[in-house]
Amino acid sequence: MKVRIYCVLLAVVLGTTRVSLAKVLFGQNYTALSYSFFDYGDGDLSYLDDGHAGSILVNFSHESDEDIQLGLDYVDSDGVRNSQDVEISILSFRADLVHTFSESEKVKPFINIGLRVQDIDVTGPATEEDDSDVGLGLGIGVELELAPTLMAKISANHDNVGDEANYFTAMLGWWLTDNLLGSIGIGREFDGDSTYFQVGAVIAY
Repeated sequence: MKVRIYCVLLAVVLGTTRVSLAKVLFGQNYTALSYSFFDYGDGDLSYLDDGHAGSILVNFSHESDEDIQLGLDYVDSDGVRNSQDVEISILSFRADLVHTFSESEKVKPFINIGLRVQDIDVTGPATEEDDSDVGLGLGIGVELELAPTLMAKISANHDNVGDEANYFTAMLGWWLTDNLLGSIGIGREFDGDSTYFQVGAVIAY
């Protein structure tokens, strides 16, 4: 009898957490929060041990084929160079217009273009210097529905704010409910020879 009750309760829990409609992120209003860990490899920033970052992104569904995104990122990294402690913190703001070319609900190729504002603070003998800069960002990518509760996002971007950066990102998301997505991801910044790993959550509304 107890085994049957437990089976019924488990079925109820699984049933209530099932997503009723699979979906990609494009075309929705949502807020995305994430944490990233950076590994700086053997490039110009290899004297930094590692980096930690937090970000928030707000997406507004503007029209059927366009979204507007506003984002804020903060990265803090430390290490040792010339036998002295180094710390680099970067605060970045971005505003993008995202346009898709597909009416499909399962495959959304897109381009994005927008404003970048960056402020760098440096302590110690780093290869970077204190700087504030404004520039543009360009990107291309695709969002894919992989399964009823699973989606992926792959993108390549170029930013010309501060030192120019070219990077590739891949994210895998799992819809826990109709309005909550958990995500993991990996990114590669080629010019700085850095790799980052990311975990996050998206709240759709």
